[in-house]
Amino acid sequence: MPKLKRHSILIALLIALSACSNAQKIDSTVVVQNITVEGQAAIKNGTKLLARKMAIRDAIRQASLQNNSQISSRTVMRQNSIALDAVTLRTTALINNTQVIDEWVEAGIYHVRAIVHLTSGKMCTPQYRKRIAATAFPMVQPSHASTLETDDLVSGIPREITNILTESGAYLGINQTQTVLYADPNLAPQLIGAHPYDIANNMTLAQKSHVQFVLSGVIRDLESSTAQYNRGSGVVAWFKSFNRYYFLDRSITIDIYVHDGYSGALLFQHRYKDQASGNILIPEHVMVGSEQFRDTDTGNKITKIINHAVHDIQQSLNCYPFYTRIVDIKDNQVFIDAGTQERLNIGDQLVVYSSLGTINQLDSEQEVLGHYKKPTGVLTITEVTPLFSVGELEAPPHMLGIKIGDWVKSW
Repeated sequence: MPKLKRHSILIALLIALSACSNAQKIDSTVVVQNITVEGQAAIKNGTKLLARKMAIRDAIRQASLQNNSQISSRTVMRQNSIALDAVTLRTTALINNTQVIDEWVEAGIYHVRAIVHLTSGKMCTPQYRKRIAATAFPMVQPSHASTLETDDLVSGIPREITNILTESGAYLGINQTQTVLYADPNLAPQLIGAHPYDIANNMTLAQKSHVQFVLSGVIRDLESSTAQYNRGSGVVAWFKSFNRYYFLDRSITIDIYVHDGYSGALLFQHRYKDQASGNILIPEHVMVGSEQFRDTDTGNKITKIINHAVHDIQQSLNCYPFYTRIVDIKDNQVFIDAGTQERLNIGDQLVVYSSLGTINQLDSEQEVLGHYKKPTGVLTITEVTPLFSVGELEAPPHMLGIKIGDWVKSW
C-alpha cells in the first residue's frame, strides 16, 4: 500500500476517534440514571385506568426520593381529596421516560413496577401547550414617564412576554392587557384589603379567558436622574453639566408574577433591575418590541429584562401539569376546552378531577380561598378538533360524580 494512502487512512481514523471522543464528552453533560421502583394506588369505583396512572405517579415519586432528584411536588391530601397538587420540576420529562415492566392487581390495589429514566436536564419539553393570559403592568409612579414618551409600556411589556412564550411552542398567549389586577400597584402582588391574595379575581379572570396561567406585574421604578450642575469652572465643567442635562441615567425595576388560574396560587415572582443611560427617552407612539424601541437605551434594557423573564418563566412552568376544563357532557361523551392547538391527540389519557366544593376565607362567603378536588377517572381522547376534544371515561360521568366545570389534568 502506498505510503501516502496509509497516511490518509491513519488521519481519517484519528479524526473518527476524535469525533467519537467529542460525542462522548457532549453526551456526558447529560447524566441519565435508570432506577427500578414500584408504585401502588387503590382502585375505587372500578376505575383501573385512574389507579394505574396514580400508581405510576407514585413510582416516579419513589424514584425521585431515591435519587434525591430536584422534583418539587406539593400535594395536600385529605381523605383522598387533593387540595393542592403542584409538580413543578422535571415531571413531564420523567413521565415521558418511564417504562412499566410489570403491573398487577392485588386486594383492590393496583401495583406497577417501572424503570424510571432520570436525566440531569434543567428544563422540560412540555407535551401540551398551556394557555397564559397577559394583564397590564401598571406603573407605581406614573410621573416617572414623560408625557412625551410612549404609553405602550403598561400593555406592551406583558404583550411581548406572552408573544415570545407563544413563539416557543409551549404556550398559547391571550392578550388581556386592558385588565389591571392591582388597584394599588405599590402593594403588588397583594390585590385587595388585608388579605395577601384575592384569589377569586385571578381565578375569575382565568375562567373567563379560558387560560391556565395569569401573567401580571408592575413597573416599580422608571425614574431618571435630575439634571444638575457639575462643580468647577472652565470648559470641562460646562461640558459635563451640558452632557448631564441632555444624557440622563434611568433606573429600571420591573416585578413580574404568574398565578395559577385554577388554584389562585402565586407560582412565579421575580424582580428585574437595570440601569439605562444616554438616550433614555422612548419617543411617543413607539411600540414595545419594535426596532425603534430597542434603539433607545431604556428600550434596549427593558428588552433584555423581557428575554430574561421569558427564560425564567419557562424554567419555572414548563414542567407544570397541563390543565383544562370540562365544557360539556353528552351521555358518555365528555367535551374539554382544549384541542389541536394545545397539541392533544387521539388516544391521549388525562386525569379528571371532580369538585368537593370550595373553601372560603374566614367570615367571607364570597372570597374563595381554594377548591377541593379529587382524581375521579381517566379520560381517553377519542376525537380532536382545533378548539375542543371529546373523550370517554371508564364509567359513565354521572356514576363518577363528574360534571361540567371539573378540571382535567395531564397528570
